[in-house]
Parts: sequence; C-alpha cells; structure tokens
Amino acid sequence: MKQSKLWCIFQPHTYTRTKSLLNEFAEAFYAADKVIITDIYAAREQDPGDIHSKDLVEKLYQNNVDVTYISKFEDITDYLRDNVKDNDLVITAGAGPIYQVAEALIQK
Repeated sequence: MKQSKLWCIFQPHTYTRTKSLLNEFAEAFYAADKVIITDIYAAREQDPGDIHSKDLVEKLYQNNVDVTYISKFEDITDYLRDNVKDNDLVITAGAGPIYQVAEALIQK
C-alpha cells in the first residue's frame, strides 16, 4: 500500500502576525508532505504592503518544504480534488474562513 500524505492548507492570520512570525511559520510545516498557503486573512487590519503570503511561501521553499501558493479557495479545492489520493490526510489551519475549503471538498 502506498504511504499516505499529510496536506496542510494554511491561511495566515493578520499582516502583523504573519510578518512578526514569518521565520517561525517557515519552520512549522516540516511534518507536512504538501503545504498550500493562501492569502493572509486581514481580520481588523489594512494591508500595509510590506508582507504577503508569497513571502511565507518563499521561506518555506527555502526550507525545502513542498509548498504551493493558491489565492482563491475555489482553486484550492479544485487542486486538492486533482491531487489528493485515498488515505491522504488534509488539514486546514488558520483563524479566517479557511475551513470553507474543507467544507467544499467534502460536499463534492
């Protein structure tokens, strides 16, 4: 039987937190086989223009993490449907509406 994979779909929460914890986030996904990063959930903040999810993607890439940036939840769901295999585990993490990816994946 082929070994299953751990997928982590992460939506960073707030620009200030993403910027201040960028290096810690870049080290937090070592156990995942596949990581998808989506746009930062701003919550109460305005985009200051000095941090983007792609900055985290680059740091993860530098740490040899198999990472992909996908902005739209619908595109994440489609990507997962095309790539997740039986027995793979998909988790979503973040304080924003990232749970909607899991809900959409289950519905179809």
